[in-house]
Amino acid sequence: MNNSQIYDYLEKTFPVSSGLAAYLDVALKEFRFEKNQIIPDDFFVDNPLCFLSQGTIKTQVNGLKEPGQHLVRFTFSNSVIPDFGKMDSEDYSKTTTSIEASLIKALPLKHEYNLFKLFPEYHQLITGLHRNQLTDLMSFIFELRFEEGNERLANLLKIQPRLFQIASVSDISAAIGVHPHTLSTYRR
Repeated sequence: MNNSQIYDYLEKTFPVSSGLAAYLDVALKEFRFEKNQIIPDDFFVDNPLCFLSQGTIKTQVNGLKEPGQHLVRFTFSNSVIPDFGKMDSEDYSKTTTSIEASLIKALPLKHEYNLFKLFPEYHQLITGLHRNQLTDLMSFIFELRFEEGNERLANLLKIQPRLFQIASVSDISAAIGVHPHTLSTYRR
């Protein structure tokens, strides 16, 4: 299995020793998901570090107290899938779906203890990844709050130019925080 993609990504966060890379080569598992396949929450519990090598993943949070209110967050290839904690099931429901055929390289939970024990840099790497995810989330919230919808759409299309070919207008509008009709005016 070629893991150079994930190592390049991890190196941007913290240097990966040759020993850690060798361990990860053995420990990482590949999982393929078909288009529109729901990825169960247990998958992320059983595999706490998930790297999206190919495809696009959609995480949707639906408000249960306010039906019809939802938020969408896309994860694109060559990135770590955010590790969300359990949400209050009375207030929200969360689903994660592959919106195109996707390949995830995941680290099974059974390896975490050994990684923390054998590789001192692993805890710094994980801390850095979580810090990056929080920064991305804060940027996402800031953009939703202070940027115009057309700017948010332009930023999303810079990351994934084929977005309208792989995601629904409803999902894209939820991801940028506008009504689908407003999104249609941006596209004209």
